[in-house]
Amino acid sequence: MHQLNFLTEELVKQIEKDYKLPVYVYSEKRLLEAIEKFKNFPSAFGVTTRFAMKANSNKNILKIFNKNGVKIDASSEYEVYRAINAGYKWEDIQLSWQELSKNLDKLLDLWIFFVATSLEQIKAVWNIRPWTEIGLRINPWVWSWAFKAISTGGTTSSFGIWHEYIPEIQKLVSEHGLKVSKIHIHIGSENTPESWVSTANIWLNFVKEFESVTCLNMGWGFKKAIMPYESDADLQAIWKAVAEKVRDFYNETNREIKLEVEPGKYMVINSGSVIARVVDIVDTWDMWYKFLRTNSGMTEMPRVAMYWVQQPIIILNNSETTKEYVVVWHCCESWDILTSKLYDQETIEPVTLKEANIWDLIVFEWTWAYNSSMSMKNYNSFPEAGELLLRTDWSIVQIRKRAEIEEVWRNEVDVEV
Repeated sequence: MHQLNFLTEELVKQIEKDYKLPVYVYSEKRLLEAIEKFKNFPSAFGVTTRFAMKANSNKNILKIFNKNGVKIDASSEYEVYRAINAGYKWEDIQLSWQELSKNLDKLLDLWIFFVATSLEQIKAVWNIRPWTEIGLRINPWVWSWAFKAISTGGTTSSFGIWHEYIPEIQKLVSEHGLKVSKIHIHIGSENTPESWVSTANIWLNFVKEFESVTCLNMGWGFKKAIMPYESDADLQAIWKAVAEKVRDFYNETNREIKLEVEPGKYMVINSGSVIARVVDIVDTWDMWYKFLRTNSGMTEMPRVAMYWVQQPIIILNNSETTKEYVVVWHCCESWDILTSKLYDQETIEPVTLKEANIWDLIVFEWTWAYNSSMSMKNYNSFPEAGELLLRTDWSIVQIRKRAEIEEVWRNEVDVEV
């Protein structure tokens, strides 16, 4: 069975007394440890780490990243404004966006570095500011080797400009004086170290097509082990191999290419927990399943339902016996369930936990990434959960208040019916 990650039973019980459940708890110590890993990459000509802020956008978390030299990758103009509100300077923010914003002129006025993800976006930039510097996101016909739900490359993906349009891109930027200084490629998550090395040459071939390029953003989707059957990506091995490819490129072309990475999940996922409660125990007769109902769910942890993954679960009580349970959540949705088969949300897979009682505390581990920021808050009108930060001195500070019920309908306008 799983053990608590960074919390202790005493801390969990104290949090239960002081805050309403469910609640997110984040570890500053774990986050700083992850940041340190990315400071120690071997590199041929330099590497920049950009946090993919879609993974968790709380301004207090962004402030920690900013203080420690981690720059930002934003996926919308709203993330840009959020990063600036957290203290980031425009030169530390990169915007790569699916949507062609009506406010693109304002974003360019801020001198945010813009990565075009379509031919129309390239045209929009030179209509507003000819002769400016941009990046290009290319779809390289390479995709995630894990499973389709997390693939952002290949023929089934709309992310980036299809690689066979490169001649048209070259014509556009040449005619309008745009300078392409960065190639951006992101094929999805959960890839093996071998896949990064084998595809580095493909991506550097795209760099060859644009002599003004000085930076290759490889996106990245580093594997971070969550369950016992998984293992972490070997960051050092990956980077040594990729750095060697970059040195080979230099020997061939005399061009020094700087690298960028955009870790999201890897940076934060092991630094978070959700504390909740068992609120009911039901079954479908002895020969079938015993269900633990909890007061959390896709309102706090949508990542499970969206990506069909599994999470560590800990029951906090003094029981010395165990039982098999199906852990279900509180939303009125058949797929609001935690214990399904990996990558197969429709197949129930019970887990062995301490024998539980109604009102026992239950902790879901490794929940920082793509949960709070992606939460389906207010579904069934559940208020948004609060967020806590466990500081390195073991003090706990609230970094987002739990919403009051009135906030659920705050923006609704009364009309006469």
